Amino acid sequence: MNKGERWKELLGTRVRNIRILNGWTQRDLAARLRRGGFRRCSRALLSQIETGVATIRGHEIYYLRQVFGDAFEIEFWKPFYERRARGPIAAKDPLEK
Repeated sequence: MNKGERWKELLGTRVRNIRILNGWTQRDLAARLRRGGFRRCSRALLSQIETGVATIRGHEIYYLRQVFGDAFEIEFWKPFYERRARGPIAAKDPLEK
């Protein structure tokens, strides 16, 4: 899996988690996002975003932030904070077997 695919999967998982925490269906969230300005958002697109199939454009993340508020920031950046808390990953010595 390349970085782009990993990014889509991570973002999709976070969107799905926050949506479920709010008790919204995909249709509910898509309607909220469209009202907020994310014109191309539909239930089908949201499903593709959540499963890591569709690509969300950088400026469209703004609309997620508007609908989810601080929960998006906290949930989205959580893996990065957790990785930082574990410390740097030691590089494996290529000569070591």
